[in-house]
Amino acid sequence: MHDKNSPRSNPAASPEHGVVISVPVLLGPTAVGKSAVALELAVASGWEIISCDSRQLYRGMDIGTAKPSLQERAAVAHHLIDILDPSEEYSAGRFADDALAIIRERAGAGKTTLICGGTGLYFRALQQGQSNGQPSDPAIREELTRRAREQGSETLHRELAAVDAATAARLHPNDAQRIIRALALFRQTGKPLSDHPQEGTPPEGIRFIVVKLTLDRAQLYDLINRRVDAMVHSGLYEEFLQLRAAGYDRLSPGLQSVGYREFFGVEDDIMKHSDAVELIKRNSRRYAKRQITWFSHQVEGAEVDAADTGAAMERAGEFFGRER
Repeated sequence: MHDKNSPRSNPAASPEHGVVISVPVLLGPTAVGKSAVALELAVASGWEIISCDSRQLYRGMDIGTAKPSLQERAAVAHHLIDILDPSEEYSAGRFADDALAIIRERAGAGKTTLICGGTGLYFRALQQGQSNGQPSDPAIREELTRRAREQGSETLHRELAAVDAATAARLHPNDAQRIIRALALFRQTGKPLSDHPQEGTPPEGIRFIVVKLTLDRAQLYDLINRRVDAMVHSGLYEEFLQLRAAGYDRLSPGLQSVGYREFFGVEDDIMKHSDAVELIKRNSRRYAKRQITWFSHQVEGAEVDAADTGAAMERAGEFFGRER
């Protein structure tokens, strides 16, 4: 790895001067050990971390998102964590804008930022650029949100399937936020989301160096199961209850996340607590499987076995240093 104070590690943020900012990126499925590897790399190299996680953005959702601890965030500066209330929406395009601003600002201050996370759509928007899509009409979104609250998001999911089968097929019936966005776009344009261009222009003067952490599937699933058990032991259900007491509901974007949405069945008295926990494990494993497929086909980068955190840190660090 390069010395933390070397000019190559800390390029200026001035693409107009021909300087390219090298950005290390650490991607992988949930529970693979990204945060531990990223933290060790950041401490060793004097880097900062940008979270590429669509759930760690939300305040009050600490246990269920495996958010870095306050001690870890004191040791290494973390960005794009705890910036939203669970009722607020966020998007891949907004992440790209926010992350790019941080990368350039910190590079200008002589700091390297490491992208770390598992939200593939967010990283693609940052790496490839996002098209300037038409914003949703607030009146249409308000109407659809009201209907989702009164009739359930499954009703809107069926409507979406009738006009945009491709988008509906990749969205969970409980994913009200994305269902509403897709339906609103169709109402406004008469074209399904799948027919709209999704890519834009890659950011100028930025070079992403990607490492993808991998792990044997059986071992990963075992880690997921044990992590969910640990979350429950640490108070995951109590965290859910606190969020509900604060007024957030099943249509709040934050509470549509795996690890939270499953507990609505307990609240509705149609599911036992133990069954909800098993559902969280199952949904987490399925999410990890989708992430593995996504990163395998959508993102180019070096693959590093994460079975040993120390060895993974060394191999990733060597790759980042060699490619800078």
